[in-house]
Amino acid sequence: MARTQAAADLARRGEDAALIFLQQHGYELCAQNLRVGSDEADIVMRAPDGRTLVIVEVKTRSSPTAWPEERIDAAKMRSLVRLARSLERKSLRKGALRIDVIAVNLPPGSAPIIRWFENAVLGN
Repeated sequence: MARTQAAADLARRGEDAALIFLQQHGYELCAQNLRVGSDEADIVMRAPDGRTLVIVEVKTRSSPTAWPEERIDAAKMRSLVRLARSLERKSLRKGALRIDVIAVNLPPGSAPIIRWFENAVLGN
């Protein structure tokens, strides 16, 4: 059970780091941990252009040499695309929608290492 809690804490810290990073780039928070059916978005942001809604999948590892983004498999990509399509159908406004991935490495005693992949999941 402790390992599960540690993993949840690491994920939360990664999402917090990603959120701060995006806000520093002019993005505005719309939702966190948004669920639509069985699909979930870690973060949903409005881009600085004011029109683009960005679904952000955050993957976090504690090792500086790990590649967290490699943990996004085909099933997760399909889930993100389904969620994006659901948001498109429910939206009353027209605007662009994209899916980004933010990979966060949180090595102990060091600043976060963040890699941002815009339009990382295609098919939406």
